[in-house]
Amino acid sequence: MFGRVEFRGYDRALFEIPSNIDVEEGKYVICQHEQGLDVGFLLKIYPHDYEKPIGKILRKATDDDMRLKRSNQIKEKESYGPAMKKIEESNLSIKFVDLEIHFDGQHMTFYFISERRVDFRQLVKSLASFFHTRIRMKQIGIRDHAKRIGGYGPCGQEMCCKRFLNNFEAITLQTLKDQNLSMTPQKVSGMCGRLMCCLMYEMDFYDEVSKKFPPLNTHVSTDKYGEGKIVKIDIYNDRVTVQYDKVEENGGLLTHTLDEFNQIKKKKWSFIPKINENSEEEK
Repeated sequence: MFGRVEFRGYDRALFEIPSNIDVEEGKYVICQHEQGLDVGFLLKIYPHDYEKPIGKILRKATDDDMRLKRSNQIKEKESYGPAMKKIEESNLSIKFVDLEIHFDGQHMTFYFISERRVDFRQLVKSLASFFHTRIRMKQIGIRDHAKRIGGYGPCGQEMCCKRFLNNFEAITLQTLKDQNLSMTPQKVSGMCGRLMCCLMYEMDFYDEVSKKFPPLNTHVSTDKYGEGKIVKIDIYNDRVTVQYDKVEENGGLLTHTLDEFNQIKKKKWSFIPKINENSEEEK
């Protein structure tokens, strides 16, 4: 058996559940991984592993464990100010995000953001000397930072990264173009300032449905209307709009249903590669 466990900062990972361990979904458990012991919230139990587990679940969390967890949370708040002062004194080009005292109390993790690699060995010595424990520095990205803070998106729902996302996919401007979405940053950016993760949720649909349509800006030639260019594709209503050079009405724009387009294309249409346009773009 395997269990998905959520930790502070909404980090989630898969753990092995030994056969002699009795745990329940929706309860706190004690986990062991390479960093030591931690208390986490068991989200779900699976009969098989779907990714590599990072450790084992040892047992249910007891009342004493939960008291220790709350005690560590109080110490974290008290430690934030001194930690910030030490980091400022180091004059390193990093942004201190958060700190975490792990369940076993043997080490602390400091989360930070930096645009470049940082030599923080002296800072680690300073922090270890002040807090009298092992120190681990962990560099995270902008989206990881937003995940730790949490919040609500423009949809009114809690941020996806906080609720369920574990890995962040690369999202580019081409994703917006493929979905015919606004290129205005304010409309497509998340709380982290990057393109919203949800833009990828429907990409499989767009990739599949786009196969039925000719490429946008394709040049075409017909016996009836002459030459033209496909200027709009409506995947929701299965329509294709072509701007013809010799059609005077409506600026030369004619809209065809996809069925009509396919019938005409088979009998009268031929696609003309955009050799000249490509050449100009390359220059």
